Amino acid sequence: MTITAETISQAAEDWFGIKTDPGDLEKMLLWLEEIYGLEDPAILDKVFLSGEAASFLTVSETYFFREPLHFSFFWELLPDYKDSHIRICSAAVASGCEAYSIAMIIEAYNQHAEKPLAYHIDAFDINPRVIETACQGIYSPRTMREDGSIFHYMAEPYVKRLEDRIIVDKVLGGNISFFVHNLMQKLPSDGYDLIFFRNAFIYFTPGSRERILSNLSSALKENGILIMGVSETAGARYPKLNAKNRDDVFYFQKIKNMV
Repeated sequence: MTITAETISQAAEDWFGIKTDPGDLEKMLLWLEEIYGLEDPAILDKVFLSGEAASFLTVSETYFFREPLHFSFFWELLPDYKDSHIRICSAAVASGCEAYSIAMIIEAYNQHAEKPLAYHIDAFDINPRVIETACQGIYSPRTMREDGSIFHYMAEPYVKRLEDRIIVDKVLGGNISFFVHNLMQKLPSDGYDLIFFRNAFIYFTPGSRERILSNLSSALKENGILIMGVSETAGARYPKLNAKNRDDVFYFQKIKNMV
């Protein structure tokens, strides 16, 4: 048995729970043939376990303050956490723009808050390469787009703009932990007040979606909030998560006393 596009596609569903693009499969197949050959199917376990496969098969599109309605909603929630240490998870964070955006908003809030918020953000992705970029905090100018521009002033104290790069101030990294994690597995931490999981759910197969929502729900505190992409909320259903709407923002809240 040799490795084919079909066997890679099945491995992607088994390991990552995702649907795969035919073009991405072809690129990975050519790479495997050049680096390892296609005669040994066990090679697939190696490249999926190492994260090499993720660099071919997962989507890493991201930019600062994407879907600004969510960040407006988040800003309005912040006073509710004034007496606690807020714990946030940015799941499937790609190269980290979402996590930095969350931190910038909290820092902007703290500039005028009577009692500044203590906070920490866990941010993960399955692709080690994009997590490396997130840790470096160096981006192309395309990551500051018109969508979300109403929040760009919050970024100004924390970014240095060069001709072809945007560099995030390392001070933000003190409140963010970036790491590699597979959403098909339980999250390595729990007790989150909020989880951002946006624009990734659509890439998972129908058979893996309940497992993903279970893992996210288990990591939330009672009454914790899950924010998903605008186009994804309607397709997400899980018995421990109540669908809610506030100011045209749809989100989920973990039902109290359910584990």
